[in-house]
Amino acid sequence: MIYRKSGLPYNTRPKNKILKIIILSLLVAIIGIGVWIGWTAIRSLKKITAVDGGNFLSFLGDFNQPTLKGQSEGRTNILLMGMGGKSHPGGMLSDTNIVLSIDWATKKVAMLSIPRDLWVKVHGNGFAKLNAAHAYGEQNSKTSGGGGVVASETISKVLDIPVHYYLTIDFEGFKKIVDTVGGVDIYVDKAIYDPYYPANNMIDYDPFKISTGEHHLNGETALKYARSRETTSDFDRSRRQQQVMSAVKEKTLTLNILGNPKKITDLLNIIGGHLKTNMTVGEILSLWDLIKVVDTETMTNKVLDTAVNGPLTSVTDQRGYVVIPRKGEGNFIELQKLAKGIFSAASVADKQDLRIEVLNGSGKDGMAKQISQLLQSYGYNVAKIGDAPKALDSIIYNCAGASADPTAQDLAATLKATVKQKTSCQNIDLQIIIGQNNL
Repeated sequence: MIYRKSGLPYNTRPKNKILKIIILSLLVAIIGIGVWIGWTAIRSLKKITAVDGGNFLSFLGDFNQPTLKGQSEGRTNILLMGMGGKSHPGGMLSDTNIVLSIDWATKKVAMLSIPRDLWVKVHGNGFAKLNAAHAYGEQNSKTSGGGGVVASETISKVLDIPVHYYLTIDFEGFKKIVDTVGGVDIYVDKAIYDPYYPANNMIDYDPFKISTGEHHLNGETALKYARSRETTSDFDRSRRQQQVMSAVKEKTLTLNILGNPKKITDLLNIIGGHLKTNMTVGEILSLWDLIKVVDTETMTNKVLDTAVNGPLTSVTDQRGYVVIPRKGEGNFIELQKLAKGIFSAASVADKQDLRIEVLNGSGKDGMAKQISQLLQSYGYNVAKIGDAPKALDSIIYNCAGASADPTAQDLAATLKATVKQKTSCQNIDLQIIIGQNNL
């Protein structure tokens, strides 16, 4: 073997050089894939957002992830709507209406399905079924702001909660997303046979049936499973829609999808062509980061239906089939209580009857007001706010005895607090000391 003066054999340097080239090539490929995915993401997300983001060269700033609306108050509400789309007869009517709520204190998520046949007042259009709100908004988009805005405003008034964002998807986009992630696994707890499921031309029928048990559904079948209602009910359908949405979320966040650049770009391109929202690109990215860590096993799922003990009933008259509150048309108080208390195990009556005082012992200005707004959004009766000496941990003093224990424990879980008993709190049932652990 011949050596250079450096003492290295001739055949060592070529090997090192080849290794460096391989490593450099891999780095370039990885960076290139990352840039392409990032570019595709921004391009696609800019297509779906109704918010003006300035010129395209500002896209680097779009990666900044701002605080979402409602986050500082403790809860963000997003209206999710599914519809046929412009190529579908009646395609602007919202077939699906779900309010997705995020509790920032506990990182819990809840879904509340609202029946599309609910009889409501749509601003500027009189009374109509809820599913018409989006269509009315699209018909007069220049003056109304669009279907998402009108539908959000309508549902906000019905439920008496702010609807911070909306997101719509058409049927074709839904099918493509399910197919791109490789289908979804669903357990069917009740067999379905629907001979009246509409064909694509909306004239003929395309009968749909599925047996009980485990099923792997492609996009077409998943859509039929989520939409069929003729032989079950609109409320059963709402439950299936929530089930399918959770399955799609779980499948999308698997390593097989997140680790596959092609599938990611395919999903982004589908999103760009079939979704619409009033979120900015940065807000979408902020929401994505949260959804990735949400455990759907703990997700709260509620469907507003016409069950005997529920807040709604149905009638059929000159308007056709409509759903109205049991307390009378336009009286949505029970729906509002449910929407505000969807994260809480305490009864609505307990929340309203118990007077709560919130005292700031965290050392950070404004915490008493922030926590009180959070609790009020959940339906609690906050009677006073103020300051307290600094405290490391949050404490809830129960001054009302055993009857207030369920509510106190519920609040303790939300605020990561310890419950203690107290004999008197000056005309207050529960006294909350906000500690530094809530910062």
